[in-house]
Amino acid sequence: MSWTASVITAATTDTEPSIVLSFENPSFKYIFNAAENTNRAFTQKKAHRRRTRAFFFTQAGAERTGGLPGMLMSSADQMLSTLDVIGPPGLAHSIASMRSYIYRDSMSLDVKEAPLSSDFTAAPPWTYHDKNITVYSFPVLNNTQNISEAVAFDESQSYCTEHVTEQGSSKRRRESTPLLKELMDASDFSPGKLQGQLAQEWRKLMINTMFPASAPASPTRQCRDNQSNKRRKISNDSEEPRNPENPTNVDMYKRPPIHAGYHQQLPKFNHSWNAAAPPTLAYVVVGPSVRGKFDVEKSLALGVPKNMRSLLTKGQSITVNVKEGDKTIEKIVRPEDCIGPSETPAAVIVLDVPSPAYIPSVVSSFGQSPFYARFRSTRPEDLAQCAVRAVFHLCGAGVLENPQYAQFMNGFPPTTHHIISSREYCPDPVTFTTAAFNQLRLHQLDAEMFPTPHFSLEPRKQLAAIPNLPASCVIMEPSLHISVRPAGAPETGRLPAERRDHFHPAITSLDPDLLFLSPSILENFAGMQAKAKELALKTSSQPSPGADVVVIPLGTASAVPTSSRNVSSTLIRIPSRGSILLDAGEGTWGQLARHFGLGVEDVLRDLSCIFVSHIHGDHHAGVVKILAKRGQLNPPPTQPLYLVSVHKLHLYLRELADIEDLGLDDPSPRGVVTVMSDALHIKQTGEYIYHGMWRIEGAEPWTDYERSVAAGMRLCVALGLRSFHTIDVFHQVKCYGLAIRHEDGWSIVFSADTLPTGSLVRGGRYATLLIHEATMGDGEEVMARAKAHSTVGQAIDIARRLVSHMNAENVLLTHFSARYPRMPPPVGNARTSDTGGLDASEPVVALAFDHTNLTIGSIPRLSMYLDVIQQAFADTSEEDDEEEAKAALAAAP
Repeated sequence: MSWTASVITAATTDTEPSIVLSFENPSFKYIFNAAENTNRAFTQKKAHRRRTRAFFFTQAGAERTGGLPGMLMSSADQMLSTLDVIGPPGLAHSIASMRSYIYRDSMSLDVKEAPLSSDFTAAPPWTYHDKNITVYSFPVLNNTQNISEAVAFDESQSYCTEHVTEQGSSKRRRESTPLLKELMDASDFSPGKLQGQLAQEWRKLMINTMFPASAPASPTRQCRDNQSNKRRKISNDSEEPRNPENPTNVDMYKRPPIHAGYHQQLPKFNHSWNAAAPPTLAYVVVGPSVRGKFDVEKSLALGVPKNMRSLLTKGQSITVNVKEGDKTIEKIVRPEDCIGPSETPAAVIVLDVPSPAYIPSVVSSFGQSPFYARFRSTRPEDLAQCAVRAVFHLCGAGVLENPQYAQFMNGFPPTTHHIISSREYCPDPVTFTTAAFNQLRLHQLDAEMFPTPHFSLEPRKQLAAIPNLPASCVIMEPSLHISVRPAGAPETGRLPAERRDHFHPAITSLDPDLLFLSPSILENFAGMQAKAKELALKTSSQPSPGADVVVIPLGTASAVPTSSRNVSSTLIRIPSRGSILLDAGEGTWGQLARHFGLGVEDVLRDLSCIFVSHIHGDHHAGVVKILAKRGQLNPPPTQPLYLVSVHKLHLYLRELADIEDLGLDDPSPRGVVTVMSDALHIKQTGEYIYHGMWRIEGAEPWTDYERSVAAGMRLCVALGLRSFHTIDVFHQVKCYGLAIRHEDGWSIVFSADTLPTGSLVRGGRYATLLIHEATMGDGEEVMARAKAHSTVGQAIDIARRLVSHMNAENVLLTHFSARYPRMPPPVGNARTSDTGGLDASEPVVALAFDHTNLTIGSIPRLSMYLDVIQQAFADTSEEDDEEEAKAALAAAP
């Protein structure tokens, strides 16, 4: 039984540490932590996620779990039928909060929260067990908090409500207790009133509803969609908008009957620890015991028939007939007579130590518990029981320099490898090298428009400068791999995709041959640069309003990320005013940090508004990380952040705010002001709609209409806007586009996700820039309609209709399907810019690329580049592009 430990992501600008244990025969995987971009990292590395058995989390906050929603959806779409998810208190609350945007009827999810209490006088029960691994966990607590209170609170919640099957795997209780059923049947039932164990049962019920395992996994996505189409229907409790111009409904998943409380706020998750210093979980993973080698010669000498050898290998004694002289006698042969001693089980340990204040808890756990002490021991009797091959140290600032921690590390056997994650001592290489290499090649065309991402191959501090660390310490790097059994040393560059990293060799060597740009492409680049200068001279003499407004596409993919493009997000920077973030899919924080480098904190401090169009995860799963990072700024922001979105998104964030501080409704200047999209509708009705497809979905105090209207007015003043209006568009769920108009006369219209709809034309008049989704290529209109998206041609047609309503000057297309892994779908016959005069009757059409540095005034320049960019991508198309597209589409809704 061979097994390995691999690093999928490390502590870099755009990722957090994620570790995968992989077994052969059977080929199962176990993932420890899944922060934002974990899903995309698997795609980049061409590493499959199939056969994943369980996720383990050291913390419940976004820093460790931000990628879990995407991983859960991908796991279900890759035909996994069951998954175990283990973590600290708060994990079930976090997963239940995802119920508005995750539903996978082919999968069952078993969630277990490990308690914060530890009895060091006895051997602890395992946290997880199957044929491959036995996992033990213990809490690591900040020594500044009252540990006894935290433990007492934890026990009162009765987190561990699972029971154990005869096979030893965790199995959730699918049935609610009679008391909860009785409460749910009452007419005045409210989930918010539940406390303690009843509150935890309600969270588990929500998870069971999200993952009911009510339908078998289909062999392909298309087959599954065909089956589910037969039962899709808009239900009263999740009514979706209808397009008046396209009355046929987009197909929807019809969920099994659900309780009305499903749409109400979860019971509050109360905890006794400081939100800035949450408890973490440490994991000790013990691999299987491996029997010794079967000695064939001994078995023959003992008279063991060939057909009975298997019984001995299974641990059974057998009776054989052997001749001694003239007599035949019976003898008992025991397994140990033919089989050598069993091999010592191997183990891996994962420790999450956010600051030096957690070190005493880690040290005492191994010191006070006889059970855990044997893993950190050099005594022969302990080494005979278990061999610790690797300890993964996830260290916060100041931990490694602490002499107590160095002493703790030296207590492990000298054969143990210490894999260290620390932002101070780890380099910061680019994670998504395919996208970065594309950008580097386009950088040769226009260095200003296509900047290279910020990275560093050298750490800020050298690990060798820390005294008394074990000799076997290595830095945790992306792609680091260690063989646990058989024992091996850490190594890198194991996966073929890692060996195809073209970005770092090209940018560090400055060798133009490594850019794979043919002479003809370079000649075309030079020609385009000359035309760009001519165009700049013509446009600079006639500056138009808003020409200096910055538009940075941070994510241009739809549904799922690819190695070349992240999911939806676009940053609008208004000079001397502030910024607006249009949607924020998973990984948006990493995209911001890669783009701006050390200046990202100033960008975050300058952020005035996040507009989230709808509840689909590829448009909002990155919001929590951004809010959490904003709350950590020092000095803090001096102006509030306005978060404009639909009710379901606000509800989701308020539930997650029980776990970590997101700054919601903080009255200080650093606070986050929540604003209902419905209240800023362009029709300005003066009240919410309480019936039909656009009805308000809740009546909590924070949904007050006048409150949101007033906040919208303050937002306009802060950004110098004449108006900030939402526009109803037509998608699979309630979705709003956006129209902003500035006092200087320019305006931007954002389509969000939508079929072509007249409401966007009516609401987007006078648009200087239209940012429109173009998920599908021309010729895929039927598919686009089925998924409530637009094609390239349809998006351009909307722009043309805006032209007829007073001059839509530019259209930037984005949100491209995974069918187009690198280059977006072709524009077709639409007119793009050249150095000649611009036809006012036609908009200038450009395609968005991640990390493009644009202004409204430079859109014509990008448009002019499209043909040569298309040629450059075609010149280096990779054979596995099609394979990546198929894999991404299998996970796309």
